[in-house]
Amino acid sequence: MAKLEERATQRKVQLGQVEGELVEKVKLFKKTKEDLTNNVADAYDEGFQDAMAQFACRHHEVDLSPFAESKWVVDGQLVPRE
Repeated sequence: MAKLEERATQRKVQLGQVEGELVEKVKLFKKTKEDLTNNVADAYDEGFQDAMAQFACRHHEVDLSPFAESKWVVDGQLVPRE
């Protein structure tokens, strides 16, 4: 009986360690996901700005002030993203 209690205690300790590692991995996953999301947003912004600069260079007569990466087209109208 004492051996069973000792094994049960060891298993509880091991389970606690595994749970702690899992919590750390979940935190790391969330941080990585947030970093990747921010990287994608930054890349999108840079790409948008590059595309706007190229268009402005080729079509300098066009007013690009209404256009921004924070807007989108709804029913043919540019509206701010919400």
